[in-house]
Amino acid sequence: MFFLIQFILLLILFTTQITLLEKFAFAGVTPDLALIFVIFCAIHFQDNRGIGMGFVVGLIQDVLSGGLLGVNTLAKSLIAFIFSSLKDKIMVEGIVPIFFFLITASLLDGFIYYLVMITLLKGEMPASFLFSSLPVYAIYNAMVGPIIFYGLDINRKWIIRRFPNPFSRQT
Repeated sequence: MFFLIQFILLLILFTTQITLLEKFAFAGVTPDLALIFVIFCAIHFQDNRGIGMGFVVGLIQDVLSGGLLGVNTLAKSLIAFIFSSLKDKIMVEGIVPIFFFLITASLLDGFIYYLVMITLLKGEMPASFLFSSLPVYAIYNAMVGPIIFYGLDINRKWIIRRFPNPFSRQT
């Protein structure tokens, strides 16, 4: 039941991102709800199960984007690994750590995309991507993220109360 609820939640997030968030684009940038979900899972799932969720979310995002297969999978898996490793070492509750995590993850996600495009694909990426679009992307994710985290946390607590499971931390 836990995985079914997570799948439905992920479906809602992807549907929202694809259809509704285009209307709220700021400087051509929209928040990445999949990235926010991956960070939430990396922080709140037990052990390293958030890494698996990062891989699944990245793969789904690659398939739905129709672009290069593997960039989002690599980025989301790596980000999930980093934050899954950090969750036991530093405080992850509160708006300031979430804000910091979201900015860091967004910048890392953008750098991975940029590096893959210019190194592996030998593509042309304007330097303005790093200096104009990427900071806007990071700040936009950090502004929207705590609201999404709050909703996901309410959902997580409801799931734990309704369907106790070994996959989510009981905090």
